[in-house]
Amino acid sequence: MIGAFIVARIGSTRLPGKNMMILLGKPMIELMVERVKSSRMIDKVVIAISTDPTDGPLENLAKELDIGIYRGSLENVMERVSKAAEVYNCDTIIELLGDNPLVHCDLIDDVVRFYLDGKYDYAATVTNEYPVSKTDPGIKLFTLGVRVQVYSRKTAEKYVDYPEYFNIEDKGTTAYIFEHPETFKIGYFEAKAKWSFMNRCNLNFAINYYKNFNLIRTIFEKNYPEDKNFTLEKVYEQLDKDKYLYLLMGNE
Repeated sequence: MIGAFIVARIGSTRLPGKNMMILLGKPMIELMVERVKSSRMIDKVVIAISTDPTDGPLENLAKELDIGIYRGSLENVMERVSKAAEVYNCDTIIELLGDNPLVHCDLIDDVVRFYLDGKYDYAATVTNEYPVSKTDPGIKLFTLGVRVQVYSRKTAEKYVDYPEYFNIEDKGTTAYIFEHPETFKIGYFEAKAKWSFMNRCNLNFAINYYKNFNLIRTIFEKNYPEDKNFTLEKVYEQLDKDKYLYLLMGNE
C-alpha cells in the first residue's frame, strides 16, 4: 500500500502555527490535503505530527477530514514517519512537507511511477538542496517548496543505523539516505519534459515567513475558486504576470 505522509507541526520556530493558518476559510493544510487526495497513486493520506500537546489542533483536523493521523517523536522525524507507515501498513512512503501546500497530485503520481519503474530505494524531485546539484551541472533542478520524496518503509526503518543524523533539523528527514548513494539506490526526478517549466531552481514556494504565506494566499485566492485542484502551470503563469509576487518568496 502507498501512503502519503504529510509531516507537520504547530511549533515552527519561524512561523508558529503556519499549517493551521486560514486560507479561503480553511486551514492551509486542509487545502493541501485536498490536492494530495486527488492523486491516483495514493491509497492513504496521513498527517504525521508530534506528541507535543501543541499539535492537538492538527490531530483534530485530521479526524474532521477523515484521514489518518499519527503522533510520534518531535525531534526524530524519520522515526515518526517510519512508525506511521508501520501503523497504516504502507510499504511505500510518499513524504510531503506541510508547508508545501502547492504540491500537485500529477507531480506526486509521476514521481511515484518513476520510483516504481526504477526500483529505487529512494526517489525525489531534485532541487539545489541535494549534493548531486553540486556535482552534476547538467541536472534539471526543481523549484523549492513542492518537494515529493518517495521511499520504501524498509529504507525508512534503516534510520536506526545512522544515529548521527538523529534530530538534525537543518539536514532534513532523509539526509542519511541521499548522502549515502553507495548504500541506497537513489533516483532523482528532474524538471524536464512535461515538468521543464519548473526548472527554475531560484524560486521557492515553501512557507517559512509571513510574506511567504501571503504569496500562497494570493495564489490560492486567484486560482482556487475556479479550480480547487489548479495546476502548477497556472501558478507559474500567475507569477510571470504579477511579478511583484517574486518579492514574497524566500527568507526575510
